[in-house]
Amino acid sequence: MKKTHAGYPKALAYLFLTEMWERFGFYMVQGLLVLYMTQAFGFSDTKSFTISGTFMALAYVAPILGGFLADRLLGFTRAIVYGGIFLSLGYAILILPGNESFYLGLSTIIVGSGLFKPNVSSLLGTLYYPEDPRRDTGFTIFYVGINSGAFLAGISSGFIKQYCGWHTVFAMASLGLIFALFIFHRGRHWIKHAERDLPLIKHRWLREPWLFLYILVIIFLLSEILKNEMLAQWFLPIVGILLLFFLLILTLKQTPFYRERLLMLDVLIIFSVFFWMLYFQLFMSSTLFIERLIDRNYWGIHLPTSVFYSIESVFVILLGPLFAWFWQALNNNEINPSPLTKFIWAAVFTGFCFLALEASTYFFSTTYLINPLWIVVAYLLLTIGELLLSPIGLSTVTTHSPPHLVGMMMGIWFVATGFGGTFGGWLATLASVPKEASLEQMILIYRHTFMYYSYIAFSMALVLFMIRRKML
Repeated sequence: MKKTHAGYPKALAYLFLTEMWERFGFYMVQGLLVLYMTQAFGFSDTKSFTISGTFMALAYVAPILGGFLADRLLGFTRAIVYGGIFLSLGYAILILPGNESFYLGLSTIIVGSGLFKPNVSSLLGTLYYPEDPRRDTGFTIFYVGINSGAFLAGISSGFIKQYCGWHTVFAMASLGLIFALFIFHRGRHWIKHAERDLPLIKHRWLREPWLFLYILVIIFLLSEILKNEMLAQWFLPIVGILLLFFLLILTLKQTPFYRERLLMLDVLIIFSVFFWMLYFQLFMSSTLFIERLIDRNYWGIHLPTSVFYSIESVFVILLGPLFAWFWQALNNNEINPSPLTKFIWAAVFTGFCFLALEASTYFFSTTYLINPLWIVVAYLLLTIGELLLSPIGLSTVTTHSPPHLVGMMMGIWFVATGFGGTFGGWLATLASVPKEASLEQMILIYRHTFMYYSYIAFSMALVLFMIRRKML
């Protein structure tokens, strides 16, 4: 394993930048998706939340198939390259006019994300020994790369849309994936040793040339799901129930050592759904809250709404290295908390985030606009929750999974994120505002919605605390 002078794999820098540019492209679209649908297509809040939630869900559910294909057919490297190509193509399709192109572009992005997203993280995990104390730190550094891309997208996408139009936003997203693939190619010298031997595929219908035909069929089916609101609302929950049974059976079939570790991982995966359900309000209910009720005029500049979600990414970039150092220091002193303990605190800080947003609705100007500093405080609290959960979850997947199931379990981790998206879409409908509502009525709707969100977060923390006591 080739390391830098600091003791970290040299491939970490290339994977950091690859993920950064991939996330740049993804958040260029995701961060503006609800605004695009409500403004460009005139969709209602409820319809926009449903499509956005379904898109997020499918984009994170797809990695279970992408992880499986990497484990059994493609390997991590080819899966990442194919995923990047489909992502770039999907963003380019969004440039074309009309609803059909919109749904087709989103479906192609979903497929690309499924191939790309789990395998960069899985590849990073193979660069560390199973008990390497630098693992959590490495994943936290990697997570800073994710949020560097989100920050670049958030700080630029609104201004690009404002001065150049929606199509330029999508073109920039496509270009971001081209950068990602170029950087990944440059770093393959340091990555190729991490690839595992793949099993021989005997049946010709399962070999790689047929894969692209299957992908085209999947893209068509996904576009139909996105078009049909009723199908979008019920398809994923049914899949989720089936997946839960699959996960339970998979856990019980392992040896006693891995059965116990997978059981702990299962608990973390299930509860991560609730976290992501709340986190994704950043791109749904919170986005429209900022668009409608936050005072965005500063120093004569009218700030786009997308600038505000980039605040959370800035905090991740600033706090990520601090958390990485903190986990390393605790580990050196053998007092590093368990992943379950970190998840409890993640839920607590998420609850505080929405309490801050609720409190903001009591302090508005005579024009019913709210000081943007409330958003800064709320997103700082959410960032702390995110850093206590997401990079820790990624790391735990690579340490608690049997070696032959790392890719699939990483896919399941992202599937849980996806279900957070679909349930987040449902949850966001609590904040749906009728078109004829006054600003005063909007404030009351958002106040009650954020209060309910905080209740969910604190309830999650309480349940996890009780589970932790049972496991001690």
